[in-house]
Amino acid sequence: MAKVDKKQVSDRGSRPGDSVAKSSSSSPLKSASSSGSVRKTASRFFANFLSSDRYKPNQGFIARVTTAAGLGLIFVAGLWRFSETLSAVTTPGWVSQPYSRIGIPMALAGLAAWFVFRLVNQEDFAEFLIATEAEMNKVSWTTWSDLKRATSVVLVTVVLMTTYLWLVDQVWSTLLTWIGVIRI
Repeated sequence: MAKVDKKQVSDRGSRPGDSVAKSSSSSPLKSASSSGSVRKTASRFFANFLSSDRYKPNQGFIARVTTAAGLGLIFVAGLWRFSETLSAVTTPGWVSQPYSRIGIPMALAGLAAWFVFRLVNQEDFAEFLIATEAEMNKVSWTTWSDLKRATSVVLVTVVLMTTYLWLVDQVWSTLLTWIGVIRI
């Protein structure tokens, strides 16, 4: 019969008498940083990156699309700037050629598009996006008339406070100039 670790038994909610084998590693950091688990994690990452499978494709559609669009805009802005940088480079000569200025960013755009596709279909990230969309569906959004009313209250309050502070500033600057404390 294996030795029972009482902490593991109480953490798992097991009944006394259940046998629980002690882990061979004393620290979770040691096992996570071992070369075997790093290779396993890396191989799983690349297998997922090269896969075209979609994780729960019918769930979290809006959150996935908006996340992909936001990441795509960031990549497009970076690639546009990169293309401008390539057109300014003079050495080596092949870099400033039109096919390089357009071809290299387009190839990187394809790689970025694949990365974004894989990211929004990666299991943990997709679960986060699905949960985010589910929570956003629970939000009670204000009506259009309430939104207009609240916005007008805020704008009127800002204008009134600005006018009041401007008047107070004018009164104090006039008073302090009149008694000679400041010169305008």
